[in-house]
Order: sequence, then C-alpha cells, then structure tokens
Amino acid sequence: MGLSAPFKVCFEATQQLVELLQNTTLGTNGAKYRHLDTSSRIIEIDNPLFLSLERNNRTIGNVTFCRRGKFWYVRYFAFSTFFQVGAKRNRNQQRGSSFLKKELNNFFKEVFSGNYSEESVQAFYAYIDPRNDRSKWMSENFGFQKVGSLATQTYSRLYPKPTDRFEKTTNWEELKAFVHANYSKHQYFFETHASKGSYYVLRDDKGAIIACAKITKAHWEIERLPGYFGGVLTRIIPLLPFLKNIIRPKEHTFLVPEIVCSLNNNPELIDRLFNTLLAAEKCNLLIWWVDQKDPIYKDVKTKISWGILHALIGASPVDVVALHNPTLRNDFSTAPIFVAGLDMV
Repeated sequence: MGLSAPFKVCFEATQQLVELLQNTTLGTNGAKYRHLDTSSRIIEIDNPLFLSLERNNRTIGNVTFCRRGKFWYVRYFAFSTFFQVGAKRNRNQQRGSSFLKKELNNFFKEVFSGNYSEESVQAFYAYIDPRNDRSKWMSENFGFQKVGSLATQTYSRLYPKPTDRFEKTTNWEELKAFVHANYSKHQYFFETHASKGSYYVLRDDKGAIIACAKITKAHWEIERLPGYFGGVLTRIIPLLPFLKNIIRPKEHTFLVPEIVCSLNNNPELIDRLFNTLLAAEKCNLLIWWVDQKDPIYKDVKTKISWGILHALIGASPVDVVALHNPTLRNDFSTAPIFVAGLDMV
C-alpha cells in the first residue's frame, strides 16, 4: 500500500529530527525527563531507519527503528502535540491520532511483508513505562503485547572507592566466551553491539576475568523522579547535602551498565565492580536496566546495598512489549530479555 506523502523514510538523521527529539520530554504520569545527549547519541545507534512525518518543511513526528535482523527495536517514538493521546483530546487531535495509527499500521505490515529488510522480520519490540499514557497508547493501538518486565535498579555511592585488578579493555576476543556464556541465550541478544566499545573488568590474582560490564555515560534533565513523592523529591534534592551529588535535576549525569557478568553471579563482585565503575568515571550514580527474571539480578538484588536513592524510590518497572509478525509461527520464549544500555538513553 505504501506510505502517505507526509511520511518519509530515511537512513540518516536530519537536523530537524534531532531538534524534535531534543525538545521531547519523555514520560507522563511517572518519571519525566529529557535526553541531553541526543545529537551525539543518534549517531551511535545501530542500523537505523527513521520514519518521519513532515509538514511545512518541519519534522513533527518520528519513529526510529534499529534493524537487528529478525527483531527491530523501536528506539524513538516522538510526535508533536497535534498527536497527543489521552482522555482529553480535541477533535483535531483525535483525527491526527487516527491518521497516525493507520499509517504506522501500514508500515508495520510492509515490514512484515518483506520491505525494508533483507530477512524476514519476526517482531518489533520496545521498552515502555507502564505509567506513561503515550507509551500505553502506542502499545494498545498497534497490537504490542507485554513479553517481559525490567527493573530500573539504581546504585549510588557518595564516595565510590577504586579497587585493585580493575582495568578497561577493548579485547572482545578475550571477553567473548564470558559474555556468551551469560547472555547468548537471552531474547534479542545481538553480538554486533556487544562486541563494540570498551569493557571494564575485574581480574583475579592470576589475571583471569571474574567480572565485567560495558557502560554508557548519560546526561538527562529531570523534571520529575518516579514514585509517589517524585515531584517533591525533584524540588528538594538540590537542597540536601547527601543527595545533591547523586541527583542534579537540571543536568543529571549517571552511568548505564550493561552486559553485567560475574563469576557465579557473585554479589560481592558486582558490588565491587559497580563501586569501582563510579570511582573510575567520577560519578555517584548508575542505573542498571535489567530483566527482573535475569539470573544475575535474581542472585544479587537482595544481597547488595544499592544506596540512598534506591531506599527513596525503589526499583521502578519497565514493560517490554512486542508486535509479532502474524504470518510467521512465533515461539514465545521465556528466556530473559537482553538489554543494551544504549537503548535506554
């Protein structure tokens, strides 16, 4: 059927698209924040396809996909106020939402029919805040189904401490077997991302790797923290000596670990690794998005002191949703979800 004229497909981000994403505040009823790294981050994402809605030489909407073989990740979903969703919409917004729904459904069908991909696409997947009205609207209107749940696990230290036998490495061949043993059977695992970039590792006294993680450093502007008291906390945190170094709402810097591994899922090793990561990067907070049923998280979540921010807001849930190709047989996996840290920021 093809897309209507206002929609355009391209494979490189335009400046107008970057501006739209930079000005988009994410979240509605829970945490609300804005990414400050968009102009550099959009260059880093893997194998992108940008589906943009343009009007009067302006980009007023976009869905960005990372094409990962059989699975496409929905990286960005941003539209102007004309397409606002929720209970209190005027008639123009309702028409805009109907038009958007029709066009995106046509696009999903085209991809499932073999367009825009060299191999058969099995599913689209995305991460959504279950309290976010816009995310729920996308999920409900396009047939996405919940397939998993992540924990937003914070780890904070006012005075992080370095440790011995800790180093940064880009030697993927040395890490490959360790990473594959922990993650190759996870849903949506892809080596293209895992094999790129630097890892931080801990070694034993014989030089063998006993723990590792990749990190992404992120910068957000936080309008509201998650949780019932999130709005109040955001206002008072800059006034509290023990919290103002952990959360800086106007320009918040934190680390995002991924591909977190340790020998025998040892919580002491993970604690030491995270503490040393903060010391090495001169940060006070990391946020680990991890499947709640991932063996490593299940083994360590009650055995690590996660810090003061966790005590205040807990570990907020994130839904993993997927739209499966109706023309294929889909064997639904119970394996944990592989989460690339870059996807979350």
